[in-house]
Amino acid sequence: MMVNAFSAAKKRGPVMATTFTLEHSFPDIPVEVFEKHLNHPDLIKMLDKMPAFRSRDLVSKTDNADGSTLWRFKVVAGGDIPASARKVMSEEMLTWHEDTKFVPAEHTIYWTIVPLAQKAADILASKGIWKLIPSGRGTRRIIEGTINVKIPLLGKVVEQFLANELKRNYDVEPDIQRTFYKKMMAAEAG
Repeated sequence: MMVNAFSAAKKRGPVMATTFTLEHSFPDIPVEVFEKHLNHPDLIKMLDKMPAFRSRDLVSKTDNADGSTLWRFKVVAGGDIPASARKVMSEEMLTWHEDTKFVPAEHTIYWTIVPLAQKAADILASKGIWKLIPSGRGTRRIIEGTINVKIPLLGKVVEQFLANELKRNYDVEPDIQRTFYKKMMAAEAG
C-alpha cells in the first residue's frame, strides 16, 4: 500500500512550502533487517537507477559513537524542467548533497537536501524524515518532507516539479527495496 499526499502548507508566517507524506508497506521485511542493510553498497547501486536520478553517489559514511550513522550522497536529478520554471531554474540547480542521519533508537532517518549551486542554496530548502515502524512481521515506512522554493510566483511551480520527480522515484523505489532485501534475506538464511 502506498499513500501519496502532496500539498501546500503554511509554515511560520507567509512562507509557503510543499509538504508530502508517502507510506509504503514491506510485509516480509522485518525492521531489524531493513535497518541492518540501509544504504548497503548493492542497494545504492540499485537505487541509482531510479527514474528521476541521473546519478546518486555515496560521498561519505560516518558511524558515530552514539550508534547513529551519517551518509552524504551527491545527487544529480533528472527530468524536464517546466518551461515556466526555466527562467529561474537551471540544470546545475538539480545537483545537491543529500545528507542523512539514521538514529536506530528512533527507527528514523532524518534527511536534508543541500544544493551545490549557490543560486539554488539561496532559494531551495528541503528536509524530512523516514520513519520505520514494525508492522506484524514486516515494516511500514512513512516518509514526510517539505520542499520550499523561495521565488515569488514561480516557487510553487518549481516545488511541484521537484515533488513530482520525487514521486516518480518513490513509485518504483519500494520494488527495488523488496528485490534487494529478498536477496539479502535469502543469502543470510543460507
